[in-house]
Amino acid sequence: MGFERLIVTGEVVQNIDTRKFIPLVRGNPTEPRIPRFLGPRLYIDFNNDASYETKREELLRELLGAPLAIKPPLGTNPFSGAMPKQAELARVVGLTGVTREGGQLLSEPWFEAECVVAEKGIARLGLEGSMELRFGLHDDITKSQLDLLNAVRRSEIHTFGWPIGVTLENRDEYKPRPYGDGIRAEIAVAKESLSGRQTYDYWAARRNGDFYLLQSLFEDMRGEKLIFFNTRIVRVAEALMFASNLYTNLGAPPEAKLSVRVSHKGLAGRALTSAGGNRHVSPRVSRESVSESEIVVTLGKMPETLVDDVRRIVEPMFMLFEFQEFAESVYTDIVRRFERGETS
Repeated sequence: MGFERLIVTGEVVQNIDTRKFIPLVRGNPTEPRIPRFLGPRLYIDFNNDASYETKREELLRELLGAPLAIKPPLGTNPFSGAMPKQAELARVVGLTGVTREGGQLLSEPWFEAECVVAEKGIARLGLEGSMELRFGLHDDITKSQLDLLNAVRRSEIHTFGWPIGVTLENRDEYKPRPYGDGIRAEIAVAKESLSGRQTYDYWAARRNGDFYLLQSLFEDMRGEKLIFFNTRIVRVAEALMFASNLYTNLGAPPEAKLSVRVSHKGLAGRALTSAGGNRHVSPRVSRESVSESEIVVTLGKMPETLVDDVRRIVEPMFMLFEFQEFAESVYTDIVRRFERGETS
C-alpha cells in the first residue's frame, strides 16, 4: 500500500480540495477511521454489515453526482444594496369602496389613465357633455384578453341606441384592441350619417375586471344644451344591467362586491326636460357642470335592487336642476319598462 499512499498523498498536497478519492472503511472500528493525511475528508463506513445497502447507495450517489439531499439556492444578499422584489398584494377593498391604502378603488391610477385618454378623444370632437362609468370588483379575478372581449360582447343590452361596451366589427378602426393588460375600443364619429351630429364612445376593460367607459350624451343628437331625465334613468339602468351581466360572464360569485361610479359632465347651462311628450317636465337649468355618484352593490342582488340603485345614482344629479325630484313610481315604471325591452 506504500506506493498507492504516495500517489494519494502527492495529489492531496497539490490540490487540497480534490474529491478524486473516497475512502471506504472496513474492519476498522477504532479512531481515526482514515489516515491522518486525508484530513476531515468524506469517508463511507462499511464496518456495519447491517447498513451495507445504505452505505452502498451512499457511495453510488457520490460517484454518480446524485446526492440524496440537494443544496438549496442562495438567498438574497441583505448587503447587496438592491431591494428585493415584492409580490403584488391581493386587492383588499372595504364595504365603502376604500382600499387598504385608504384611497378610493375607482380613483386608482388605471382608471385615471383611461380617463385622460378618453377625455382627449372626446375633446378632439369638440363635445362637452358625457357620461362616465367606472366599475371595480372588490376581489381579485384574472382573465385573458379574449375572455374580456367575449364577456363584453355577451353583456351588451341592445334596447337603446349603441349599447354600453359596444363592439363594432364593420370598420377596422372601431374594433376592440388588446393592449397592456386589457382591451379597449374607441368609436369617434365626426359626422353621424343620419343626423349629422358627432358621437363618441370609449371603453376599456382590464384583466382583473376593472371597467371604464366615457360616452357622449345622446341628448346632443337631439338638440343643444338639453338633458332628458328619462334618458338618463334608462342609460344608468342599462349601465347597471351591463355590469351585472359582465361580472357574471367573467365568473365572479354572486356574493362579490362591486364599486360603481357614474359621472355626468358638461351639465352647466343644460335644461332638464323629457325625451318624449308623454312625460312632460318643465325645463330647469343647472349651474353645476359635474354630477358624480358612487355606490357599492352585491353582484347577485343587482336585479332586485336595480330601481333603487338607479335612483341613488341619478337623484343627486336631478337635484342640481333647481331641486328637481321625481316620484319613486316614475323610476320604477321607466326601469321596469326598459328591462322588458321598452323605452319611455
